[in-house]
Amino acid sequence: MVKLEKHEKFEEAAKNAAAEFKKIDEKEKIRLISHFDCDGICSASIMIKALKNLDMQYSLSIVQQLSESFIISLSKQDYNYFIFTDIGSGQIELVDKYLKNKKIFILDHHDFAFSPKDIIHLNPHLCGIDGGQEISGAGVTYYFTKNITETNMAHIAIVGAIGDTQDSNGFSKLNQEILKDSIDQGK
Repeated sequence: MVKLEKHEKFEEAAKNAAAEFKKIDEKEKIRLISHFDCDGICSASIMIKALKNLDMQYSLSIVQQLSESFIISLSKQDYNYFIFTDIGSGQIELVDKYLKNKKIFILDHHDFAFSPKDIIHLNPHLCGIDGGQEISGAGVTYYFTKNITETNMAHIAIVGAIGDTQDSNGFSKLNQEILKDSIDQGK
C-alpha cells in the first residue's frame, strides 16, 4: 500500500466525508451550525451555497460557542442531519453524547481531544496538518463542498483564512491550493 502524504490524506478524507454526505436524501432538512467569526461565517456561506446548489433545505445558527445547553436543545429538534462548520471539534464529546442518534458532520480546523467513529469529522489535525496555520474552517468546508457540487466559493474560503490570520507568513500548501482555485474561478 502506498503511504499518502498528509495533504493527499486530507484531500482523500474530504472526498470520503463528501461521499457520506451524498448518501443523504435530498428531501432531508439539514441543521447547520457555524461559528460567530469571520471564518465561521465564511464556512457557513460556502456550505449554504452547496446546499442551495443541491436544492436542499436547511436551518442555520451562528453561535459564539457550543455550550452543553445549546447542544441539548439541538438534540430536541426534528433534524436527522447536523453539519457543524468551523466549530464542533472542541466540543465533540458533547456532540457525540447528545446527538448520538443523528448523522453528524463536523468540518473544523481546531484541535480536539478525540474523534468518535460514528461522527464524520473532517479536520486537518487528523491528517497531521496544523489547522491553526495551514487551513481555516472555511477551507475545510470548501474542500468538503467541492466534492459535492460546484460552488465556486474558493474566494470565500480565502477570506476565512485571512480572518483567522493564516496569511501573516504567506499561505501554506492547502490555502495556496484554495487561492489557486479562486484565481482559476476568476474570483
